[in-house]
Order: sequence, then structure tokens, then C-alpha cells
Amino acid sequence: MTTLIHQKKLDFATLDFYDTYVVCKIAQGVAIDTAKVIVLHKIYREYFGDRQYGYIFDRTSDFTINPISYMQCEYYPDLTAFAIVAINSTTKKMVKFEENFSKMPLKTFDTLEEAQIWMEQYNKKFLE
Repeated sequence: MTTLIHQKKLDFATLDFYDTYVVCKIAQGVAIDTAKVIVLHKIYREYFGDRQYGYIFDRTSDFTINPISYMQCEYYPDLTAFAIVAINSTTKKMVKFEENFSKMPLKTFDTLEEAQIWMEQYNKKFLE
């Protein structure tokens, strides 16, 4: 796996930047809305510039997200794929529902390591 290059801590999330993807872990109890999604994607764009990148969403903490936020985000062309880390059945069911709003490949994993391996392999093919 690639090495962590940069970490940014926000009041509602921690962002770990790698060469071709970012890992986002939302803080416990946070409600994610369109405004927060836009803040996150602006940070990603600052880091990656014009390069496309993968997005790993570590959803092992308990928080809420408005799935409509996905549709209102203008930064989708920057993304190659979504990987979501989910450990409980309720979150996995919610992710299945959220797949209806995703405009790109979305895959669910039990561990962050599995998600990172998949994302690195996916991006290697996609970004070549």
C-alpha cells in the first residue's frame, strides 16, 4: 500500500491524503449536509488540483448523512470511485440505499485496508 502523505483535521472530520486517493473519517455524532460535503471537496481539490482521485469514506463511527448531498455536489468529475468502510449492518443497508445516488463505482468493505487495496488497484487501471 502507498504511504500516508498528509493528514488534515477538521472539527467534523479527519482527512488522510495518499497519492491517488483520500480517506475521510467523520467524527462521532456529526450530521453531514451539502455544505460540509462542499467544504470537504474544496479541500480535496486544493490538495489534488486537477488530478482525479479516489474517495474512501470510513463510516465506522456513528454519524448521519443526507444522501441528497451527493447529488448536489459539483465535484464528481474529480472522483474515480467511492469505497465505503462499514462494519455494522445498519450502515451497510444505508450504503445500499445511497448507491442509488452515486454516479460512479461504489464498493463497500469491512476494513480500511481492504478498501485501500481495492482503491489502489482501481486507480492504477483507471488513471493509466
